[in-house]
Amino acid sequence: MRTLPVLLACIGLFLSPRADAQAPASPVGPVSPTTGLVLRDDVVRALIHESSGDRIHDGVQRLSLLARDSHAGYAEAADWVRRAAEAAGLEDVRLEAMKAGPQWRAIRGELWVAGPQRYRVTSHADLAMSLAVGSGSFEGTDLELVDVGLGARDSDYVGKALKGKVALTRGPPSAALRRAVVEHGAVGVVSSYSTPPWNLPHRMDGDFPDQVGWAMVPRTLVPPGARVPFLFMVSDRVGRELRAQLRDGPVKVDVSVAAELSPGHFSIVSGVIPGRDTGEEVVLTAHLDHYKPGADDNASGAATLLEMVRTYASLIQRGVLPPPVRTLRVLWLPEFEGTREWFAHHADDPVRRVAHFNFDMLGASLSRAHSRFLVTYTPDWNGSFVNAVSESTVAFMNRFNGVAYPPRKDFRIGSVTGSRDPLDIHMDRYSRGSDHQLFNDHGIPGVAFSTWPDDAYHTSEDRPGLVDPTQLHRAAFAGLATVTVAAWAQGPDAVELARLVAVHGARRVAEDEFRARRDLAAASRAELPVSYRLARAVVRAAYQREREALRSCLPLGASESLVKAQVKGLDAAEAQALGRIAADVKLRGPAPREPALSTTERQARAFIPRRVKGQELAAFDEVVGKAPAEDQPRVAAVKAALDAATEAMRQRGEGELRFYQLADAVASYANGQRSVADIRDAAYAEYGHVFPVEALVDLFTLLERGGVMTRAR
Repeated sequence: MRTLPVLLACIGLFLSPRADAQAPASPVGPVSPTTGLVLRDDVVRALIHESSGDRIHDGVQRLSLLARDSHAGYAEAADWVRRAAEAAGLEDVRLEAMKAGPQWRAIRGELWVAGPQRYRVTSHADLAMSLAVGSGSFEGTDLELVDVGLGARDSDYVGKALKGKVALTRGPPSAALRRAVVEHGAVGVVSSYSTPPWNLPHRMDGDFPDQVGWAMVPRTLVPPGARVPFLFMVSDRVGRELRAQLRDGPVKVDVSVAAELSPGHFSIVSGVIPGRDTGEEVVLTAHLDHYKPGADDNASGAATLLEMVRTYASLIQRGVLPPPVRTLRVLWLPEFEGTREWFAHHADDPVRRVAHFNFDMLGASLSRAHSRFLVTYTPDWNGSFVNAVSESTVAFMNRFNGVAYPPRKDFRIGSVTGSRDPLDIHMDRYSRGSDHQLFNDHGIPGVAFSTWPDDAYHTSEDRPGLVDPTQLHRAAFAGLATVTVAAWAQGPDAVELARLVAVHGARRVAEDEFRARRDLAAASRAELPVSYRLARAVVRAAYQREREALRSCLPLGASESLVKAQVKGLDAAEAQALGRIAADVKLRGPAPREPALSTTERQARAFIPRRVKGQELAAFDEVVGKAPAEDQPRVAAVKAALDAATEAMRQRGEGELRFYQLADAVASYANGQRSVADIRDAAYAEYGHVFPVEALVDLFTLLERGGVMTRAR
């Protein structure tokens, strides 16, 4: 009687796959001969064809309707993202409140020309960013408009009475607010300035006459209890029209501004795709705050994160992907301020954060906005496997999407409603300017995805129409491909990852050696001793970076013996590279010796700074803003050296974000092991500029006195 049940059970056991066989295999594997990625080819296709730039563009349009630089607009955006993230499959989605404080809200804001033909110049209701955030309430009629030109020079105010009047400027509004309002008694400012100084190489004044720039009225502008001025932003065309009217005679304006401050706070939207190892995380961020419309900056990044979450959730649910090894932590937050707040609460969480990926300005049409798609490396002092993974992703995408009609349809990354623009994606050396810098400053290797330059950056023309769904799809895939490796690689997968790191590292150190030898060849005989030292510093920094990148694979489960062997190979290659540099010098005859060490040089070699725990994100400007009078000469010397470095790099063709907050970038090299002299050489390897050692000693002395640094010795 028991024969039939036993037989059926045996048949069922034979026909049913084992539980572990049913689980989807890891998406990470050996380097693919087809794609060059450490992802299985079928997974690459799944990531491409499950994700959608068209869906992302829908999210961009939705977020662009909200003024996310004000409390009410940001709160609505955060609530929408929360609900959309839950619908996409993100778990444990919550709004984390930031510190409460007074929040600005505009009720009304209108600027009129009073006559003889009365007309409305601009309105907050029509274009929210035309009334600068922080503007004060004001009601006035028949106010005289006075042209103050650039508004920053004494000559702009000679012979002009401004008390009770409105200043018109074509320069940065901050200068006119300070000079025209605070010093000369104007009630407010109208500015036609739309080109931030860091964007001058890409968008000159007058290039786009109908763009309206984005600005704020600083709360610190006026003393407590004083009336806060208003600031209207208009286009260059409107500014020229007003100045033309002024040439024909006086112009009177009517102003009606109603604004209020009320208690409130911004929030961070946080959620996870749970990993099997709850002690490790990979963090994804996009800043949600910005003016209306703010489509590329940064509705594009916020919406792309939603689509990445949906793609992962769908592929996991369908069994194409297993759950990740490491938890994916996804954050939508206010740029910089929100990240600082998040670290204030989560820096000491009992998890190891393996990598960080930042998505900021992803969707600009490469052809219409004259843009490029960029992925940044981590800084040299924070070497990581994420650089090789990013490089391999960039190479794959260019190979199969570099023409309008790619030969392989399965690897084409496009959209139904987007362009067929050829892809133009590049790896860029580390630059700051978005939230990835704060993660790196915390020691978490962070890369950033962006499209730059953008003709509409920080203007009213940053609209969904200039955002390309095809580019959004490509940005989403770039993120998915790199994040998948970081979140899923484990054990044998990490061995394959280490091999990829070694291959890409060999190419990077070869490029660094070329740069070092080229600069050495360009040095005069008198410059040769210092140039030789710096060339060696470039090579040493490059090999140390790649050693750290290999070692970053160990916590993922890479074989220690394999990594040690690869590191040993780097040691041998470094010795050979240094030998080639020495040979270059020898071929030029006996080199003059370096001069004897100065007192400052000896001081720099003995001064080993270390960042104080808990002060990882303290900024140089904040520290020196509180410096006592006796330290002001040091502050001036450091700022002069940084200004000189900035100008030198600008003249060399470096992008503005390469030297954004340069003092903090240099300070990030302090690890308790490098002396100030070592930091000088390491910063040269990263930035190609020799920072005066005297200025660096002053820099770290100021940071030490400000409680941000201490001395290892």
